[in-house]
Amino acid sequence: MAGHELIERHLRALAERLPGPVVDELADGLLASYDDQLKRFGDPDTAARAALADFGDADTVTAAFVRASPARHAAFTLLAAGPIVGLSWGAVLITGNTWASLIPLSSRLAVGVLLGSAVLMLVIAIRDQRHYRTVRLAALGGAGTVAVLDTVMLGTVVTLVPPPSLLLLVALTGSVARIMLAVRAIPAVIARQ
Repeated sequence: MAGHELIERHLRALAERLPGPVVDELADGLLASYDDQLKRFGDPDTAARAALADFGDADTVTAAFVRASPARHAAFTLLAAGPIVGLSWGAVLITGNTWASLIPLSSRLAVGVLLGSAVLMLVIAIRDQRHYRTVRLAALGGAGTVAVLDTVMLGTVVTLVPPPSLLLLVALTGSVARIMLAVRAIPAVIARQ
């Protein structure tokens, strides 16, 4: 199976955006299509254009893989769970003014900055349609940051030992569930380089 410059250029564009094993599979299919079209048309340029027309442009192919990526699905799940857990903790901190006031302002600001960066990374992972690696790295960063934030919140509760309440139980359960979601998602995201 001989290649063609148009095909090679297309594969280079995909290699910049998608993981190597995915590009290898796509290359096999595209080269097989080119070979079939070459037998059909006999002209290498016509065969290459026909194979690329059937295959789809780099933006379309990349967008399809990004939409199906485990990183994007993990980011969506964590972002959807965020407001529920966040509102639970907000309610706990507002109603638990005695023990919550023991948390220094600098710690509250640090948690706010980390929370904002986690949300930003997760939104990038969901919104980016063209860069598989960016989606993957943003989802990993967001998932890791969410796990750290929830762990900090759990550690804070263990350290300060607030009075038990239903709101606190809901917030703790939400944080534990979100940590489990993040920890479960990370290996799947890492495995799909």
